Amino acid sequence: MTRQTVHGNGTDGGGTGRGGTATPERWREREDEDSLFRQLRLTVRQGMEVDGTTPAGAWEALTQVGAWEFALPIEKDGLDLGQAVLAMVCEEAGNAMQPVPLPDTLLALDLISGLGPVGSDTADGLLDRVRTGELPLAVPGRLPDPRGTLPPGITWKPDGDTGGIVLTGTGGPFAAGVGAGALLVLAGGPDGPCVALVELPAADVLVRPLRDHGGGAVSGAVFDGTRLPAGAVLLRGLAAERALARVGLRAAVHQASLLAGITAAALTAVVSRIRGRQQFGQALVKHQGPRLRVAGLLARLDAVRWAVGDAARDLDEGRLTPGEAAGLIALTAETTLDVTRDAVHLHGASGLVRDALVAGCYRRAAWEALRCGRPAQLWDTAAHTP
Repeated sequence: MTRQTVHGNGTDGGGTGRGGTATPERWREREDEDSLFRQLRLTVRQGMEVDGTTPAGAWEALTQVGAWEFALPIEKDGLDLGQAVLAMVCEEAGNAMQPVPLPDTLLALDLISGLGPVGSDTADGLLDRVRTGELPLAVPGRLPDPRGTLPPGITWKPDGDTGGIVLTGTGGPFAAGVGAGALLVLAGGPDGPCVALVELPAADVLVRPLRDHGGGAVSGAVFDGTRLPAGAVLLRGLAAERALARVGLRAAVHQASLLAGITAAALTAVVSRIRGRQQFGQALVKHQGPRLRVAGLLARLDAVRWAVGDAARDLDEGRLTPGEAAGLIALTAETTLDVTRDAVHLHGASGLVRDALVAGCYRRAAWEALRCGRPAQLWDTAAHTP
């Protein structure tokens, strides 16, 4: 798919404001961000805009700015900058519209760095490989919901012969613009959940490309009696339940941030379109109907971005509850689906072109918005979970 950069004056590239500098879009800035955070955001954004014009370039840009160190605790030689910073990175990556498994890798880093002394040697080697950009980690299928509950799809059972496990089932879709070096498999079984790491390529694991409708490369994974040794199993049973409950909250915030970025990308394209498209002898933006409609979409995005930022700070301070996280991802998913659909409509026939940015946003949102669960189910969780 093609990538489109739209500046604050609504032109494609090269747009300038006063003094010849690009005017930032209002809906991509937050007034409460301090100068250091804003500079960090600018660094990530520039890296994605300059080098992130392809999935491989976007992955390299994230590695170069140190995104993986942002996520790791101090004791793992990371920077531990907090969830607000990680949410910002996810938002900027979503806005770049490159199909890289960023929330998946952040979830994997969270789980691996929390293994403790038992998995220290294995964990340190994996973390070093992720730091260098060598090991993109993808989660086939849905992410855990804010309570840490796993969706059906992949099951495991003990392998009595080797002491390992046997995986069966199908997981997908997941972003595959950068080929995953390993899959972090979240499976349910007779003794509770299980978290396993499958290095690729692997016997009896089929990574199957799914149809790309313009939103970027997507794949699914099929496990047909896949046998994994005991060393590939990171967590199982009660330990896995506790770890997934912790990372489920973070995955919800990261995925919500990614969706907010995709929404911003769609609206950037819409603003450019209505400013440049002529109807009845004047720009479409001069007509009250489209203008008010876009203003409403921008207001919804603003509300989502504030909600995500507040949730990230609450998560840093240990105040975010599973019910609140479920409501956040439900709100963000619904907003992304609504905004990208309306963006296609406001573009007219050009919004249906496969390689158009707004069509890519719409098609990618169709599956990214469901990775933590369906909005209706999440609203129910929010209503019945403290």
